[in-house]
Amino acid sequence: MSTYVIKGKTVYISDHSMIAFFMLLRTITVYTFISVFCTISSYGTSIDSLRAKLNESQTREQRIQTLDRIIKMHLNYPDSVIKYGQELLKTASDDDMDQIAGAKFQIGQAYKNKGAYELSIQYLFESLDLKNQLNQPVYEIQLLLGMVYSRIGDMEKSSEYFHALLDHPVDRVAFNVSVMNNFAESFYQNGMYDSSLHFFQKAFALSHDNEMTRFEQFIRGNIGMVNLKLGNLDSAELQLREVLQLFDSGSNSYISFKTMLAEVYLEKGDISVAESMIKDVVSESSAKDYKEQLRDAYRLLSTLYGVKQDHKKALESYQRYVEIDNKIKDVETVRKIGDMQTEFAVGQKQAELDLVNAERQNERLVTIGVSLLAIILLVLGLVILKYYRQKAKTNEELERLNQTKDKFFSIISHDLRGPVSSFFGISRLIKSLVKMKQTEQLLEIADDIDESVDRLSALLDNLLNWAMQQQGHFPNVPEKVNLNEVTQDLIRTLDTMAKGKSINLDSQIDGAIHLWVDKNTTMTILRNLVNNALKFTPEGGHVTIAASSTASKAEIKVQDSGVGIPEEKLKSLFKLQDKKSTYGTSGEKGLGLGLQLVCEFVEMNGGTIDVTSTVGEGTTFAVTLPLYDLEEEVITR
Repeated sequence: MSTYVIKGKTVYISDHSMIAFFMLLRTITVYTFISVFCTISSYGTSIDSLRAKLNESQTREQRIQTLDRIIKMHLNYPDSVIKYGQELLKTASDDDMDQIAGAKFQIGQAYKNKGAYELSIQYLFESLDLKNQLNQPVYEIQLLLGMVYSRIGDMEKSSEYFHALLDHPVDRVAFNVSVMNNFAESFYQNGMYDSSLHFFQKAFALSHDNEMTRFEQFIRGNIGMVNLKLGNLDSAELQLREVLQLFDSGSNSYISFKTMLAEVYLEKGDISVAESMIKDVVSESSAKDYKEQLRDAYRLLSTLYGVKQDHKKALESYQRYVEIDNKIKDVETVRKIGDMQTEFAVGQKQAELDLVNAERQNERLVTIGVSLLAIILLVLGLVILKYYRQKAKTNEELERLNQTKDKFFSIISHDLRGPVSSFFGISRLIKSLVKMKQTEQLLEIADDIDESVDRLSALLDNLLNWAMQQQGHFPNVPEKVNLNEVTQDLIRTLDTMAKGKSINLDSQIDGAIHLWVDKNTTMTILRNLVNNALKFTPEGGHVTIAASSTASKAEIKVQDSGVGIPEEKLKSLFKLQDKKSTYGTSGEKGLGLGLQLVCEFVEMNGGTIDVTSTVGEGTTFAVTLPLYDLEEEVITR
């Protein structure tokens, strides 16, 4: 928001190219948008006489008052505000907090008018800090901060400031109208025209209800710029021409509205008038260093040259537009603005602490000593706490790694011991054939051994590769798995072990079944269950892998005619009670981790496991796993 002098009248308006508010001194009451900082001196002192006073011998207080008056008489000219504002800051002392706060506010506003947002934010936060220390209202500064954030495209932070003002309106209708008007401007700048029109209409209605005629006229001009974007060119031209009559020709708002009027003529096809107006805007904006107005003018000039088929000039103008826009919305500037806000928040906390210390001057030394001791103890405590937390975290990580190691050993034990132990049965068969001199079957057995060794070697390679890829945990990466193929691979891998004990190992699967599971853990589940079934089934028995599917689940059963499981052991079957070895019907040794892993991997894949058993008759493990679903695959990926 900026303060302007229009034909001898004082008007308070927004600084952007199309949004501003004003109040003319037609009555005794002066309505302002920034009343604390922008009250024009009631004295009739001219600018020249005030400047002359600066060269005279004055007290510090008198010089500050003179500079303050000069600043308020130059509000249309950002460079002058910055110059005299800096001089006021050099003159003021720590006792002049109110004047310092006002000067920083005006300087921050001037830098905003020039598009130097990083400096604007710096001075606005410094002013906000001082106003808080003085317990003075800060809503004018909040309004400016909301506007600055909208300029750099950060509507989230901008909306926070504007909504805070809308949720807690002040007892000044003119200011509340300005909040709505500038909020509408923020949406307009970021291309949100529906929201912009909504808040412009709210501002217009509030000014109309309070018979603020001049406000209505100006907001009608703002609605005109929305009409330009919506294609209502005749209405936009009329409204913008009316608004131009309200401003001094050197002000940034006049230049902004002139740019929009030129755009109206360009849209209407009046190229010569549009070109003349745009070139005037470029010249005036360059002379006064109005970055936003210059940026918008080059953008429009690029469009105009494009219409004229002058592609070289169109490109040059567009490059200038991009160059200026990048400077205004520089990423580094945005980062520094965020840092300033953080520094301000920290500064607020420090200011509160300083206030408490000031109220307790008699205990200052004691307070400082206690505070220092507390800080030292706190730092020491944090260091110790961090050390123990790190130590606990390390212990947890080591424990997790150790558990994972045990699980991998169990997997390797279950997946390799069965096929390897089956070679003992084959060796007995070879001896028997040699004794019976049935050497013709040895070649067939040799082929079986070669095939078993190849499958066993491939299985070992897969297990080792899988283990090396893990980093202390078992990943769960669902994929489409063909249950029929997995089952057949498993039967071929363990067939030698089954033949070694004369066990019939087969599968009964209803059609093609595709699972949506992690392939490695699912294969481990089936290998362990079938391995256990072969381990605890006596010679001449049978082991069957059966599977069927429902709507969304597949039920896989591993049935055997083995020794069965006592009822008292079924309740704790999937819990690791101890690490005592167990032995199969042919003396096969196990570590006791297999079924625990099976249970964990089933749950990891979103399934369930159940077991039924009768001692002396056999055991059935029933596992349910999710079926493959194309929609689930798309969501997961």
